[in-house]
Amino acid sequence: MVFKITPAGALTTLHSFCSQAGCPDGQEPHSGLLQASDGNLYGTTSNGGPNGGGTAFKIMLSGMLTTIYGSCSLTGCADGNYPEASLIQINDGSLYGTTFLGGANNDGTVFRLGPAPSTVLPAISQSGGVVNGASFLAGIAPNSWITITGTNLSPVTDTWANSIVNGNLPTMLDGVSVSVGGEPAYICYVSPTQINALAANVVGSGVVTVTNSGETIPEVIAAVESFAPAFFQWPGNYAVATRQDYSLAVKNGTFAGVTTTPAAPGDVIILWGSGFGPTSPAAPVGVATPSTTIYNTANKVTVTVGGAPATVYGAALASGDAGLYQVAIQIPTSLANGDYAVVATVSSAQSPSTTLITVQN
Repeated sequence: MVFKITPAGALTTLHSFCSQAGCPDGQEPHSGLLQASDGNLYGTTSNGGPNGGGTAFKIMLSGMLTTIYGSCSLTGCADGNYPEASLIQINDGSLYGTTFLGGANNDGTVFRLGPAPSTVLPAISQSGGVVNGASFLAGIAPNSWITITGTNLSPVTDTWANSIVNGNLPTMLDGVSVSVGGEPAYICYVSPTQINALAANVVGSGVVTVTNSGETIPEVIAAVESFAPAFFQWPGNYAVATRQDYSLAVKNGTFAGVTTTPAAPGDVIILWGSGFGPTSPAAPVGVATPSTTIYNTANKVTVTVGGAPATVYGAALASGDAGLYQVAIQIPTSLANGDYAVVATVSSAQSPSTTLITVQN
């Protein structure tokens, strides 16, 4: 089998090879694995496979296995039989290995597996391809969430749920990595058409690049701001808002089959957002926000609801998460029932006025 084990000893089985004759994914892996330049793992099995003589395979960190070559099992096969040693990779991306038998003298072979050509070149959308991960508008800031859209951005759909090791956030997920202003971003979600990532120490240049399986996508320039405040949204442009007990403060009917209650005048609610700038003390980079310290925003945050000032009780990073800000406010008591724009301001930068919250007695 192929397995992952953390330094603390937690073991996860990524793939189990079958024991029956003729298993298409191969049998009896005798050698170690190679992590190639695309971030995936490569290895060999000494038996089985589509032709019965062993395989060379690729397995993603998510556990998805692909047989990239099946050796034949007949005596004298020109391509060799029964690979038993580990693969190596050289600087042109090709993989090299050996077989135990077969070849011209039936005494084994040395073989090369060239890099597979990409049928669709990866690309970031040139218009709106890199945006704020909460507002989906232009403008990204340090320690903020970004969303990248395009084509062939990732070979699979995956999240970082199984890739956070000892609290460290991954800078590569299934062979996909992102650079923002020359600094690695932390990859939360990948799919062929979208990437969600946390941009950490973004300064100066807003050059964004994506690397997928060793292929670097042509760069896109994104607007970089010191602050890019925005609230995450539920359907209908409604701000993600909860009460202090984490019950949802949203108009009933927003989610099918779920009964919810909107905020009332005077209610204290928590708004969840991104891009509110540095914290005091400075939050650690590349890890989930520790629960041992409160990381308040270094700059004062003000909020209006329907143009009316709201009392702001605090704005800080949410512990146990990453790059997620929580802003606690009191809904103004003067508001009548209705939908209102909720706007945050920090250091003269404002969140989009299109984000709404429902107020109802």
